[in-house]
Amino acid sequence: MYFQTRDKILCGDYVRLSREDGDKLESDSIRNQKDLIADYHRKHPEMTFVQEYVDDGFSGTNYERPGFQRMLEDAKIGKINCIIVKDLSRLGRNYIETGRYLEKIFPAMGIRFIAINDHYDSADEKDDSDNIIIPFKNLINDAYCRDISTKIRSQLDVKRKNGQFIGSFAGYGYRKDPRDKNRLLVDEYAAEIVRLIFKLKLDGMSSQRIAGHLDEIGALPPMEYKLRCGMNFNSGFRAGKEQKWSAVAVSRILKNELYTGVMVQGKRRKINYKVKKSIAVDENQWIRVNGTHEAIIPQAVFDQVQKMMEMDTRTAPNQDTVQVFSGLLRCGGCGQSMVKRCSCKDGKKYDYYHCSTYKNGNGCSSHLIRESKLTEAVLDAIQRQASLLVRADNIIAAAGKIPENQFSVKAMDGQLSQLERDAARYQDLKAHLYQDMHDGTISREEFKDMNARFTKLRQSTKEKLSQLEEKRKTLLNRETSLQPWLEDFQKYGNITHLERKVLTALVDHITVYGKDSIEIHFCYEDEIKLFMKVAEEYESHSGTGEETSYEVG
Repeated sequence: MYFQTRDKILCGDYVRLSREDGDKLESDSIRNQKDLIADYHRKHPEMTFVQEYVDDGFSGTNYERPGFQRMLEDAKIGKINCIIVKDLSRLGRNYIETGRYLEKIFPAMGIRFIAINDHYDSADEKDDSDNIIIPFKNLINDAYCRDISTKIRSQLDVKRKNGQFIGSFAGYGYRKDPRDKNRLLVDEYAAEIVRLIFKLKLDGMSSQRIAGHLDEIGALPPMEYKLRCGMNFNSGFRAGKEQKWSAVAVSRILKNELYTGVMVQGKRRKINYKVKKSIAVDENQWIRVNGTHEAIIPQAVFDQVQKMMEMDTRTAPNQDTVQVFSGLLRCGGCGQSMVKRCSCKDGKKYDYYHCSTYKNGNGCSSHLIRESKLTEAVLDAIQRQASLLVRADNIIAAAGKIPENQFSVKAMDGQLSQLERDAARYQDLKAHLYQDMHDGTISREEFKDMNARFTKLRQSTKEKLSQLEEKRKTLLNRETSLQPWLEDFQKYGNITHLERKVLTALVDHITVYGKDSIEIHFCYEDEIKLFMKVAEEYESHSGTGEETSYEVG
């Protein structure tokens, strides 16, 4: 044999341990492997020990291990010509790759390979049994690793579903509990910065302007803060030596449900146990658990910020905040957004909003309205609506008969009834289409087109129905409903000037028909209508002792 003709046997001892592979800490420990190989050397004095190579904490499914790669480099330059391991599983647990090293790479490099416990020595003459047993052992090692990977993944999923944090590093604003690494505690320094970020967003600042402000006040960005705290943290988002806040980092914080006390995990998964690369998981498969840790941001504030981020929030040049009405105005003619323009007359500056379709030359009309007039009308509407709601609340509170969550549930009941009627109507239309085609009222092409359209409408209606039923079920399961819309109106009812955070909290959208005609659509319109109706009926029956029944039409 080629290996037996060598003058000197220069040995490299290789040891590896990985809990990820399910290695048994006692029998497979680094110390145990070293002792076993040292004993082998004592029994084979003809072999010369040259170097020891260790990979502690590296999986056998991946051969890009630092110790293993260093050993290969030494073999290439002739520093070693023999590799000794405790058993074949120490070399690796990937059936295909392990076989490639044993059958091709090591022989091509002139490397003798010895696996002590498997009684394998590539310098020995092989019989037929070796040709069967060795690949079979590699296959068993591979299967064992796959089984362990499946078990570990299942255990991690159980922890995720129990709301236990399993990440390496806590999100910005939190830290791991020293007594329980699966539990998060508030980190006050970072939490204050998170609160500031949400406040600035509510005040109308864009993510880019918020990032600039944080740099100005010297707030440490997430990665820099982790490094200052002594964490061995690295990220692909780092660029340059001096770390600064970015719009991306700010937006990532603003969108993170973690700050509301919700643990969201399982957003990415490894392709399989042999490949380290991970892929994104569909959002409906993410694992969410409520109330796992103390919230930094109230849910109502978080929801309002999400609404603001969905809108068109372009910041005008030389302005720190987004325009007050940005993303809220719709044209009464075509339904598209309204855009702002400025004009000067007699040395005075005037701000207007007009239809974006008209501006782009695609039809419609300007539907022009002056910003000052719009502001005055909207402010007056909010004040009047708040006054009416406060009065209605006092009437209902005096009656003291209706559970708090009954308003929202009954409002949903009305929406559910309408959606059910819509779904039935689309189904009836589909049923009559075939008869119309058979009678010659419509052509086959018209039948296909209309059938597809009604199918799509019915499917969309059923999806909305399902979502609303789930929302209704959740509301009924709550002990109380805080009616955030009522609290918001009470809080902002005495405002004397418009702010963006007030508009986004109270107004869903504003339809502009012209300089003298606008339509304001408040958030929670169905709940508000029912609330007002109940108050009216209680007031009309006050003093009669009669019970009042009501329903949503």
